[in-house]
Amino acid sequence: MLSKKKKIITGVVVLAAILILGFWYFFQKDRITVPDTYKYDDLTEYVTLGSYKGIQYTKKVKKVADSDVQSEVKKAIKKASTTKDVKSGTVGSDSKVKIDFTGKINGKKFDGGSAEDYTLDIANDSMIDGFSEGIVGHKVGDEFDLKLKFPKDYSNKDVAGKNVVFTVKVKAIVKTNTPEYNDAFVEKNTKYKNTAEYEKSIRTKLGKENEATAEKDAYSKVFAKILKDSEVKKYPEKELDAAKESMKETYKNLAKQYNLEYEDFLKQYMKMDEKSFNKQVDAYAKNSVKQQLVMRQLAKELDVTVTDEEYNEYLQALLKQNGMTEDSFEEQSGTSLKEYAQQNNMYEGLLYEKIMKQVMKLSKAE
Repeated sequence: MLSKKKKIITGVVVLAAILILGFWYFFQKDRITVPDTYKYDDLTEYVTLGSYKGIQYTKKVKKVADSDVQSEVKKAIKKASTTKDVKSGTVGSDSKVKIDFTGKINGKKFDGGSAEDYTLDIANDSMIDGFSEGIVGHKVGDEFDLKLKFPKDYSNKDVAGKNVVFTVKVKAIVKTNTPEYNDAFVEKNTKYKNTAEYEKSIRTKLGKENEATAEKDAYSKVFAKILKDSEVKKYPEKELDAAKESMKETYKNLAKQYNLEYEDFLKQYMKMDEKSFNKQVDAYAKNSVKQQLVMRQLAKELDVTVTDEEYNEYLQALLKQNGMTEDSFEEQSGTSLKEYAQQNNMYEGLLYEKIMKQVMKLSKAE
């Protein structure tokens, strides 16, 4: 039998172990791990890999034009511009206005047909025909009705083809104050001291982006050649079914966004019935799974792996590039980083990058 002292020591050790496991679970439970897919002992049962050595490719890097630099400058000026509401004046065809409007069909309001303090760009609007045109010529303070009709093919079938009356009130004309672009502007709005330094930095940044784009394009062409020369012997059912369901779910969600039944959405926007659409889904799923099989077999032959640590570091780096944390990302996107990464194949993107870096070393640049 254990002595009292030994029992106490044993209890402390057990408690410490429980605490350690508890802390480990706490920090691991939200940890993003690599997906548990395509983990087959022998992928050659499913795919025969095409040759990936000695592939010739051309890498074309676009030169940075002066117009590209000036385009970035204009974006910076626009970002620094301010607006103010002017409580007088007449609406022109190029005006921005702040309005209240209420839409009624047969005297009754309908969902999405009303708004307050809505800023409308007359020249670049997405309203139905006649709405923006009907506001032009009115003055701030005017309140009036616009008798219009929704198009027959309007996305919301509840109002499509119906007559509507919008009661509109012009509350203000929105004027934009555009700052002058000079050294003072640069010093105030950037980390540079003058326009020359600033534009040089833009040129450098765009040059790096063009280099990265050219590299991705080269990756894509080389991988396409490998994919074309590879052959699928049979498709793994688990991944093939998942690819089909993923695509169908995407379109079902789109149908909901357009307030349409799934079948109606396919007919209206895809111009096909569900049976025809399913044929396209099957083709898409097979192509998607083939890409994954080829990529996974390449990874195996080239001894390329992605650890959980690498995957998490990769995702955190992407967040940092966009000035975000996991909490701010979830708040803005409405989904967790883990869910987003799964939905958007972020792991596959990282694996692809690592694989292609190795493949390009075995390829020949023309």
